[in-house]
Amino acid sequence: MKFLEYPASELEFFAEPGRLEGPVLSSELLARAGVFVLRGLVSPALAADYLGRLQAGLSDGSARPRQNHLTEVSFELESPLAGILREPEFAALLTHFFDGQVGLHNIRIVRKDEHNTEAVFIHQDSPYCLGFFERYSLFVALSDCGPDNGGLTVYPGTHHFGYLGDAGAVREELTRPMYKFAPELSPGDCLIMHSSVWHGSPRSVSRLPRVMFDIQIQAVRDPSSILSLCEQPLSPWRLRLDNQDVFSTSRVQRAASHAK
Repeated sequence: MKFLEYPASELEFFAEPGRLEGPVLSSELLARAGVFVLRGLVSPALAADYLGRLQAGLSDGSARPRQNHLTEVSFELESPLAGILREPEFAALLTHFFDGQVGLHNIRIVRKDEHNTEAVFIHQDSPYCLGFFERYSLFVALSDCGPDNGGLTVYPGTHHFGYLGDAGAVREELTRPMYKFAPELSPGDCLIMHSSVWHGSPRSVSRLPRVMFDIQIQAVRDPSSILSLCEQPLSPWRLRLDNQDVFSTSRVQRAASHAK
């Protein structure tokens, strides 16, 4: 028999107004819901400064939109945009994760604007990552972000289902009974999300810029960490390959081959 089961009382708990947000991180709530909005992680002025750095990077080519991922803007760790990793407020937040022994899995900008308004299907990030499954995304808002301009929609508690066995769009009918958390973020707010939580984003109807950092953190000992964000060194076991390097044949490769 096939079924999806979850405690309805938990969904009711998550849905209480203001439950999953505040000016101080609740690690207990984050573990329980898989998501928490930390209000005012950085100041609006600092968020505006990084938005300016993004515009400068797009102008000089050091920040590059990805052709196969319309919402993503990538940049090197030497970029001024990566300075967010060294901000005191950000460093203080990291002490709440992995006993302070934190590594970086990835950092990028995710944005929508008048040229890129499309919805992003419901998914979990874990299947797209290498290494261990225990990691978090820290979405730091650099602009107002909400449902009208394609802000994140998150389904609290779904990380308890773990890895779903494949990567792709989760069937929307599975999420209908669940609590849909679609917070309004102001510049400087940070949405913290476990990488196994189901999430997506609606189409931007306002076409106003929706700009966020997406900073994925994990244990520094994870072999896919690209940078130590603590005093501990990276693991001597290092993984810098993609599926084409690892597999001679795989589900992803077969799907890509059939699509041609």
